[in-house]
Amino acid sequence: MKPKIENLYVHIPFCTHLCPYCDFPKERLAGNRMRDFLRGLQAEWAWAQEEFALSPRRIFFGGGTPTALSPSLLQELMEIAPWGQAEEWTVEANPDGLIASKTSLLREAGVTRISLGVQAFRPADLAWLGRRHDRATIATAVAHVRQAGIPLLNLDLIYGLPDQGPAEWQSTLEEACALQPDHISAYVITPEAGTELIRRIEQGEWHPDPDHESLLFLLTQRILESRGFSAYEISNFALPGKECRHHQAIWSGQDYLGLGPGAVSTVAGRRWRNIRDTTLYARSAESGPHPAHEENEICGPRERRAERILLGLRTSEGLAEETLHGQEACLSELVAKGWGRRFGGKFLLTPRGRLRADAVAAMLL
Repeated sequence: MKPKIENLYVHIPFCTHLCPYCDFPKERLAGNRMRDFLRGLQAEWAWAQEEFALSPRRIFFGGGTPTALSPSLLQELMEIAPWGQAEEWTVEANPDGLIASKTSLLREAGVTRISLGVQAFRPADLAWLGRRHDRATIATAVAHVRQAGIPLLNLDLIYGLPDQGPAEWQSTLEEACALQPDHISAYVITPEAGTELIRRIEQGEWHPDPDHESLLFLLTQRILESRGFSAYEISNFALPGKECRHHQAIWSGQDYLGLGPGAVSTVAGRRWRNIRDTTLYARSAESGPHPAHEENEICGPRERRAERILLGLRTSEGLAEETLHGQEACLSELVAKGWGRRFGGKFLLTPRGRLRADAVAAMLL
């Protein structure tokens, strides 16, 4: 029997410019490579139709910047598969370049949710992050999403930046809320290997401040919850009923199929990553039977349990205590420290505990 696929991720690796903090597979726009990508994706989709029982209910187009494609190429991307049949279809976008014709195209194709990479509003923050938009561009992009009739809007934000104190971060959160999004994702700036941020650290230009980041994290929880958002995951806040279903499915341990260069899949106990290079991805997808893989591993019961704990602790759903058999002493210690609470047969982290989610997971493993 073919494995059933209800969660689908599609990676579009192209960007108009490369940001210093991003470590996702990405490259600058190039016409020939975009054509390669579309051919490869079409071939991979054909393979997936033969290999799996495809019934995607939740689809996420990430990158890169999917909306960096020209309207004509974006239209071709929309037509590769019946993406619009999904219950939820999220597309990531940047404020710069999200013109009205693109949002209309996305809505007509069936997109139900836009995740807008705002990241910051202050000019100094935007410059440090290498972003090319400004407040006016953000407002225009949001207006285009609303005018197109796309039902749901998420705004991505980043905190822990240089010269970003509590007052500056609170102002950023208030500006974001003023745009009336349905969802806000607030991530701490994280240096990743191979990025420009690592070079800045090595040259003494900047250093992360974990204590300061913790302060801003708690401030985020307080401000957004006061505005009606629920912290349903450590970095994700939604108005009631506006959570990202794709994210929730992945966090709960459901299988997912990843398409595109560098995309990761976890299906029926196997995990693999497609080759990152766009040209090699396309060539191998077209020659078959599937794109070349950079990584392959078997996810046994022990690995899946560890993932359930790591991901479950990050969410407001928490962990069923029955999955933590034999950890009574540890759970009692975490509650006594004020890091966790027990409710309705579940163990959940408190805001203080969420600051230490990885450490708590290590204790439970």
